[in-house]
Amino acid sequence: AAIRVCDPAVGSGAFPVGMMNEIIRTRNALTPYIGKDGDRTAYNFKRHAIQNCLYGVDIDAGAVEIAKLRLWLSLIVEEEERATIQPLPNLDYKIVQGNSLLSVEKNLFNQSLFTQLEQLKPLYFNETSASKKQKYREKIDELINQITNGHKDFDFEIYFSEVFHEKKGFDVVIANPPYVSYGLRGGQKMANQEKEYLKRAFPNSAEYKISLYAVFMDKAIQLSKPTGGLQTFIVPDSFLLGRYFSRIRKYILEVDEI
Repeated sequence: AAIRVCDPAVGSGAFPVGMMNEIIRTRNALTPYIGKDGDRTAYNFKRHAIQNCLYGVDIDAGAVEIAKLRLWLSLIVEEEERATIQPLPNLDYKIVQGNSLLSVEKNLFNQSLFTQLEQLKPLYFNETSASKKQKYREKIDELINQITNGHKDFDFEIYFSEVFHEKKGFDVVIANPPYVSYGLRGGQKMANQEKEYLKRAFPNSAEYKISLYAVFMDKAIQLSKPTGGLQTFIVPDSFLLGRYFSRIRKYILEVDEI
């Protein structure tokens, strides 16, 4: 099975592109032992990684578009024959705009809807016809609407359901999360309603003064597969000794012992 990698604060897409290059480097290293054929090309490796391995979410719509563009450009540079250039894939359900810290109530046992959803997403990824693409998108959005009972918030277990059905979580969660304490992006104060939600949803990281990067670390553990999942984050050194990071430090140590 393909490695599944997610950046829940994807920004401009630097980490997914970096992970893609590591996947390709590893596959290239294995080629002498497997045998080189026409399919083991840099282009095919990249397209396979983008379709099967890489996922990202960001609250900023502009960042999401830049991340998609970086992945598209990484494919274009590998095209050697103009006559065989393939259309760019559709990344709307791979790099998604949304709030990674939210979730919705859903029926995870409604397997028929999830099966349809997971069959349609690869078709949408590769579709080149504008009309067919629109029909696939409408069907996918309707299925998501049914699963969430009309809720519009992003949810990992729905948008990336194939990962959780296959492995119960990601192999790798990697991110450079926002360094914002006790407030929203841009230095605004956090609304009491949002603060209470974070404390309920992330009891292992949301303390008196909530730090979003600690909450993202907590979320990464939740998103990782139960056994062998890896979390790699860039965070300030305040995490090591800061008074309001005691819960997340304790949680990481406990998870590491399991």
